[in-house]
Amino acid sequence: ENKMTAMEKRVEALERSRFQCPKEVKVDESMRRARKDVEEKHCFSAQWKWVPTNYYDRPMAERAKVLGAASTLPLCKSLVLENKQAPSSNEDPTNPKYILVVIQYEATLDVQKLANAIRALRPVKERLNYNQFDFRVATTEDNDSLTGYAHNSVTPYGLLKDIPIVLSEAVVPLHFFWMGGGHVRLKLGISVTEFIKSTNAIVADISQPRDGSVDDNEGD
Repeated sequence: ENKMTAMEKRVEALERSRFQCPKEVKVDESMRRARKDVEEKHCFSAQWKWVPTNYYDRPMAERAKVLGAASTLPLCKSLVLENKQAPSSNEDPTNPKYILVVIQYEATLDVQKLANAIRALRPVKERLNYNQFDFRVATTEDNDSLTGYAHNSVTPYGLLKDIPIVLSEAVVPLHFFWMGGGHVRLKLGISVTEFIKSTNAIVADISQPRDGSVDDNEGD
């Protein structure tokens, strides 16, 4: 039994070293799943960064500094949305019940633009009416069952269910951006081109420049 304990400690130490965890963080299944998917998809631009426990209490400009970003523009969040009008059993990729969107913190989601983007997935004559779209932020329960990630740790990699991913086209000119990494204190940075290639993300105009206050903690 002591030998097993020693072996388990050695394995844990090796894993902690690989993930470069802070002392108080224990490697969990969510972190493993996210990293495994990123590595299996050969995302060579990927960078993993641990952030302080008070990261979400800090102003956006300070968060950008923590990540080594030149501005707040590359800081993004992943939001799971539900189309309330789509059938629950719907698996049609051109009319998904759930989607995951990646948008900047410095922007707000425009659900009308998002509906336009999803409608455009079909040929003109087959497009759905606008009244067949009603996108809302998914419940915590749906988010957890679809992604397997807790609040503020959602990442588009290693999702439990295969749902369409939409990247805001405003992120594209940045070339590199940051998002959740599978743990509330772990962030993942990646090149835009590698992200699109590895996730088959739909790139679309889905956001508006931010005006006024929004919930900085919503999403990733």
